[in-house]
Amino acid sequence: MLQQLEIEGGIMHSGVWLRLMTLTALTVLMAAQRPEVFTLMVHHGRILTALNSSVSLACELSPLFNAEPLEVRWYRSGDFDKPALLYKDHKIQEAPVDPRYRGRVSLTGGLERGNVSLTLERVTLEDGGEYVCRISNAQWYEKASVFLTVKVLGGTPVVSVAEARGGGGRVNVTCSSEGWSPYPTLTWRNKEGTEIRNGREVLNTPDPQGLVRISSWMLYAPSDTDWLSCTVSLSEEEKKESRILPRAPTEGHWGLEAFITTLIILLLVVSTVIGLFIWIKKTGFVRVSTLKKMANGNDKTESTERPEDCGTQTANETTTQCVPKEWGEVKRFKVDITLDPKPGHPYLHVSPNRKKVYSKTSKEPNVSTAPHVLSEDKLSSGQIYWEVVVRNVGIFDSFLGEKQSWYVGVATDTATLTTGVVPLTPQNGFWVFTFKKEKGYCVSDDPQMPVSGNESPSVLSDMSAVILTTLGVFLDCDRQMLSFYDADTKVHLYSLFNVVSSNTFFAVFSPGLRDTCPLTVK
Repeated sequence: MLQQLEIEGGIMHSGVWLRLMTLTALTVLMAAQRPEVFTLMVHHGRILTALNSSVSLACELSPLFNAEPLEVRWYRSGDFDKPALLYKDHKIQEAPVDPRYRGRVSLTGGLERGNVSLTLERVTLEDGGEYVCRISNAQWYEKASVFLTVKVLGGTPVVSVAEARGGGGRVNVTCSSEGWSPYPTLTWRNKEGTEIRNGREVLNTPDPQGLVRISSWMLYAPSDTDWLSCTVSLSEEEKKESRILPRAPTEGHWGLEAFITTLIILLLVVSTVIGLFIWIKKTGFVRVSTLKKMANGNDKTESTERPEDCGTQTANETTTQCVPKEWGEVKRFKVDITLDPKPGHPYLHVSPNRKKVYSKTSKEPNVSTAPHVLSEDKLSSGQIYWEVVVRNVGIFDSFLGEKQSWYVGVATDTATLTTGVVPLTPQNGFWVFTFKKEKGYCVSDDPQMPVSGNESPSVLSDMSAVILTTLGVFLDCDRQMLSFYDADTKVHLYSLFNVVSSNTFFAVFSPGLRDTCPLTVK
């Protein structure tokens, strides 16, 4: 028994060796064979593959022999110098190659067996087209072409029906679908499944992405029970279908296009009315003075309607139109204010982002230049609102100490040309809100008058207990008003009237010269 097993084992061992020797002999034979004439065997017809898939473009030598010593070049037709893959000197070359294929191509057939097939991974729509397989050495070459088509399943067909010109009980049925590759087939069928060929028209339209839009239309005479199907397909398994009852629109009912048109017109009318209402509310077009005239029996109205001029009003004598707006109304006019990066004062510095200004010294120097900077932009018309942080509450800011003085407001363009120190009054072209630690808050029409939230100076309450952090400034050029607000508590503080300039205004910011704490435009 033992002898029998040994004999069988020896036979099996000999069989394995025999196979290995046969394969080795064949390989050596193929390597030794270098036929003078050979051809390339490739796939005839188009190779179809799906988007984002992997595909093999077959190419083999005939007769088979070892291709390792040869040059293998795969390239797009017309791009010989930019191959998708180049095998040369027994290795894949890194250059020159088309960067679109880097990391997506490889030779997977087995060069030693004469198979030089190309595998392309992560196929894109742009990969479709003609590829050339070229084999060469120093004396000769052979090449063959392979055609790759990328399949893309398009959208569901959109089917519609409209009454045909001339009537006669017929309707015009259309079907369209887009996003296909390659060119699809469109088929009409009735409810019995019979294909309808007579009278139909089909149009294929390529788009810039290389996909196809297919559309078809035909005249059809339906009955009450008929329905039609429109099928767009690449194959029996790859298709999309839609169905419709091809009835003409009934007279007296609105069609889809008429409904959409009416809806758009209605939305435009509503939008116009809303916009007009907001504009009237914003500009104050309905004037109180006109209403008073009508109440007194005078039905004459002014031909030019504009907001009432508040320039001649005072804080004690305000008409309805000159009542300052609430903070909630003015905040929607907020604009982005930036500071002039070149202050005219030697001790002031503007931050690189043009949002902060501070004094370089905390000891008030004896200089003859006004200690303020201006806005970079001019303010000339409409309503403008901005905010200034006058008290910094951050952890880092606490090391700078408490703010000793500042003023914020507007100045005329002519006042800003004055280089010397002048009183900050309207007579000199300045309307400002001022703070000094020892005096409190003041306004520019009377530098000694403390400010509260009441319009009448005679009943102003002391603001010594109030600490402003963010000051809101609202310039109404149409009504010639300048209003100040506590932006944190949303409370109106004070308004100045007769704010007039012959040309334009600039916003004014002064951090004072008694501390190094900054003013920050918010």
